[in-house]
Amino acid sequence: MLIAFDIGNTHIVTGILDDKGNLITSFRIATKDNITEDELFSYLKNITDFNEIKLTNVRGVIVSSVVPGLIRICDYLAKKYFNLSPLIINLDLNLPFDFAEGLNNSGFGADRIIDIVQGLKLHPDKDLVVFDFGTATTYEILIDKVYVGGGILPGINMSINSLFGNTAQLPKVKFENPHTIAGRNTVEQIQAGIFYGYTGQIKEIIRKIKEIYPDIYVIATGGLGEIISKEVSTIDEYLPNLSIEGMYSIWLENN
Repeated sequence: MLIAFDIGNTHIVTGILDDKGNLITSFRIATKDNITEDELFSYLKNITDFNEIKLTNVRGVIVSSVVPGLIRICDYLAKKYFNLSPLIINLDLNLPFDFAEGLNNSGFGADRIIDIVQGLKLHPDKDLVVFDFGTATTYEILIDKVYVGGGILPGINMSINSLFGNTAQLPKVKFENPHTIAGRNTVEQIQAGIFYGYTGQIKEIIRKIKEIYPDIYVIATGGLGEIISKEVSTIDEYLPNLSIEGMYSIWLENN
């Protein structure tokens, strides 16, 4: 059994995998800078007990984090409860891609590494662009297994929260397809603006990429990626577990 902690700015997603990398269950909690290893383990234990999963024979703990302070917490947890040193995702590991000459990879996030690795594992013979719709939306462009560049833009909920937080009367809304560009009330109008504005951005980014790389294969992941993928026909595949599966693939190569 393996435990994978995928730590983002908004959520910590924990995946429990069997020895073959099959996802048994996963759950998410809010990211908190001051969480302790004991608190994190208590969430883990409660969820696994509820799902009748026994935390026995844990032979690996994998950590991907964009919050540096929480790497230490996962290290404490792995050593205290499982007597293991966790595998920390970073560029020092054995990875199946290179960076283009002259590209500055300083600060390249673990979240981006795991998406790239799994995308290449699933489609080793394709040029890829991988979108991850998280707290921020990122995209990575891989040509012949070489990272040639990408982009970062505000995430969907970040855009919604910014609109809500900086206006006096506009409500906070859920991101969903309003099925109309002409909203009939304030909520629908915000949803229309956010939904079609955001999907329009993604369509234009893909269009510009395909001007240079016309045969590139487009993958999407992340919590809101499914909604986006249904609207943007140039996204070829939505893979909700890409990140967790990428962590397992890296563990196999670096165990």
